[in-house]
Parts: sequence; structure tokens; C-alpha cells
Amino acid sequence: MSEYPSVTGKKLIKELLRRGYIHCRTKGSHVSLRHPENPFIITVIPDATKDLGKNLLGDIKNQLKLSREEFIEILRDC
Repeated sequence: MSEYPSVTGKKLIKELLRRGYIHCRTKGSHVSLRHPENPFIITVIPDATKDLGKNLLGDIKNQLKLSREEFIEILRDC
């Protein structure tokens, strides 16, 4: 089973916005996004200097309700 590609929070947010997610709010260093077809809100920390950890990426994948393959495709486009 392959690992997730390395990605920063800033790049992930940019890619999710490109894919139709909407910026809901910013609270401190946390950015909340949601998709018009999905009522769930996901939160990402946009630190541009550090890659997101594999556990955090797994949590984000679960929040997005995507399969592993769909989520890896998003990460590769970042």
C-alpha cells in the first residue's frame, strides 16, 4: 500500500478550492472549507513550510468522504 504524496496545507487548500470547495471561515491558523454538495466542513492548517503528516491526511480523507485513490489523485495535483 503506497504512502500519501507529500503536500503542504497551503497547496492542499489551493487544490480543494480549484475543485469547487468553498472557503467557510478562518479561525486563527485553521481554514475551514466545504463543498456545495457535501454538508461536512473540513479544516486544514495552511502551513506552507511543513508537509502534512500521514495521519492528518488520513483524517482529511475521511472528512472529505473520498476513497484512497480519489484522495491521492487530489494530492498529486497539488
